[in-house]
Formats: sequence, C-alpha cells, structure tokens
Amino acid sequence: MLGEDINFRTLLGLLNLFAREVAQAKEVKFLPAYFPFTEPSVELHVRHPRLGWMELGGAGLFRPEVTLPLGVTVPVIAWGLGLDRMAMVALGIHDIRELFTDNLDLIRTTKGIF
Repeated sequence: MLGEDINFRTLLGLLNLFAREVAQAKEVKFLPAYFPFTEPSVELHVRHPRLGWMELGGAGLFRPEVTLPLGVTVPVIAWGLGLDRMAMVALGIHDIRELFTDNLDLIRTTKGIF
C-alpha cells in the first residue's frame, strides 16, 4: 500500500485490524524486527488461548533505496502475514498440522467463526 499520507501508524492500525478481525485476537502486540527491505520493521504477535503468544507475520515501510529505482517517491508499507496461523486462531485449531489434514470429518466438524 502506498500514498502520501501512509506512515508507520497506518501500518500498525492495519495489522491490528487484521489480527482482531481475521484472527479474532483479543490481545495484540508489536515487537521491533529486522527485515532487509523495510525500516522501521515490526512483527505482529497475538495471544492464543492455549499456545500463548504467537507471531502472525512481519511488516514495515519499504526503504527508499527499494522504491526510488522504481520511480516511487511516496511511503510504501508492506506486510507478510501467516494466514494459516490466523486460520488456526479463528477456527480454534491448536496444532497446525490439523489445518492441512486430509481428514474431512475433522474439517467438517471444526467449530470456528464460520
């Protein structure tokens, strides 16, 4: 996402929205991180009822040396979220292997937000 008014606060708000709406997280925290193409960079973590704190993904503002060669002169935010982890939280699955199972009965009987 890019634009004149895009900033780190925009990014944190968007990540918070993903965590609360998609992953149904009640507790969210951000931790400083390092990614070679973004600065500042951040990791998004949510508290799972059984697993505790888990990382959902990383994000940041693209560094100018990444965007300027492409002719982009406005701030650009980027993120990479683990949709499988958000699905685990939303569906109440406690073992990620269950999310990718071929056991159709388990999939059909999983109670979640859907």
